[in-house]
Order: sequence, then structure tokens, then C-alpha cells
Amino acid sequence: MLKPELNFTDPNIYRSWVARNHIFPRYAEKAPESVWKLSYYGLSWLFSFFVHTCFTDINSFSDPLSMWSEWSEGVSPPIHRAVLFIYASQAAFYIHSIYATLYLDMWRKDSWLMFAHHFVALSMLLLSYVDNFTLCGALLLFLQDSSDAMLEMAKIGMYLRRRKNGDYYKLIDIAGSTVFVLFAANWVLCRLYWYPCKLLYATIYGAVYLGPQDAPFFPVLGVMLIVIYAMNIYWFNFIARMLWRVATTGEEPEDNREWDTSAVTGLSKSSLDAIAERKKQ
Repeated sequence: MLKPELNFTDPNIYRSWVARNHIFPRYAEKAPESVWKLSYYGLSWLFSFFVHTCFTDINSFSDPLSMWSEWSEGVSPPIHRAVLFIYASQAAFYIHSIYATLYLDMWRKDSWLMFAHHFVALSMLLLSYVDNFTLCGALLLFLQDSSDAMLEMAKIGMYLRRRKNGDYYKLIDIAGSTVFVLFAANWVLCRLYWYPCKLLYATIYGAVYLGPQDAPFFPVLGVMLIVIYAMNIYWFNFIARMLWRVATTGEEPEDNREWDTSAVTGLSKSSLDAIAERKKQ
């Protein structure tokens, strides 16, 4: 007898998973969202890591100015097939993310900023593809995606450490807290330090001397890269405040971008669960 095929778009699959694992009502919608994002960001970054560290003909991470080596000879380089795959998969993901931010995901304080980020990222992918600045775009995605994956891992740990039936999973709690600290360190390293030292250095400075002088979207792409860096600084404000609150008060970490948290509303977790249950009804 054939087993029925699983339909991962069926919301009942996630509802049954939430019920079976006794997830708190306030996390019922957030947990599946984080699992999906971790699946994508994790696989995407692992492939990008493989491309930037194992491909001998792509050295833009270790030597950022090398992305212009063929351009400096007056030749438009062919797009590497691995980079083309990164572009295609990321463009599809950002198209989905724009829709998901508006209609599917939980609404947060920075949802409009997240929408703007996805729109800028998608626009930059398209414009950099037209100008054949694809190595720049691939390096950008490599620097950004690792922290996204670690954030979702930390959030999943937060959602699963305590259950509605009273169970407490200490190992999950320790793992989630450890990943969150590593996430904050990764954000500083990749998005606040390597981003300007490698990506902005190669694109804003290096491209002026080594890149093509007739690329129509070069000024626009430069502005977009700076805008994304400004967003990274803004988001680090949330991370730093959360770390400070946990360190000084001993509270369990919460996503302080979200409206339905104790830190934002002042309500107890049981009150937030009751509100979430009423919304489901």
C-alpha cells in the first residue's frame, strides 16, 4: 500500500508538529518559520562557503581585489556557473521573502526595514548581474548568510528549551544560548568588520581603479552596499541591547524586535500564551 506523499505547504503538518512537541502558543507560528529559514540559510551558506574556499578560480574572499583581475585587462569575464547558481537561488528566495514578510511571517518592529532590505538585496542582485559584478554579489551573500543561519538556530533553541507540559531541556537551552553569543560575534566579524574591509574596499575603492569605467549601475550599486551596511549597524543595536539585558538582569533572551515579548509588552509569558490561544480561536 502506497503511503500518501507529504505536502510541506500544508499548514496542518506544522500545527501537528507544534502540538506533538508541546510548543508554547506564543511560539506556535514562530518555530516553523525559523525552521524553514534555517534550512535555507544553512544550505545556502554552506554552498557559498564551499565556493569561496574550495574553488581555486574564485578568490574574492581571501583577495577581494582579485574579482577585478580580468576586468582590468579590458575583458568582461564569463559568469562562473557556481556563482550563477547562487544568484538564481538567492533571487528566488528574496522574491519569496518579500511576499512572506508582508503576508506570511510574524510582524515585527523591523518588518518594514526587512522588506526594504529584501527589496534592496533583490535589486542589487539583478543590477549586479546586468553589470556582471557577480563576484561582488556572491561575496556579499557569503558574508551575510552565516549570521542569518545562526540567528534562526538560536531562536529555535529559545522556542524549544521549555515546553508547555513543563519539560525543560537544559542541553537545548545551553546550545541555544551558546549559538546566540556566537551569532553576535559572527555579526561583528562578518557584517561590521569584513563587510567594509573586504566588500566595500573592493567595490567602492578597488572598482574605481580596476573595474570597468562604463558600468551603468555602478554608482547605484555602491549606494545600495552602503545602505545594507547601515542596516547591519541598525540591527546590531537590537543584538547589543539583548546581550546587555541578559547580562545585567539574568533574563532569558527574547527577540526584542517582536511585539509579543515580555521585554516589549511588560506582560508575563503566561499572559502572552493566553493571548496567542485566543488569536488561534
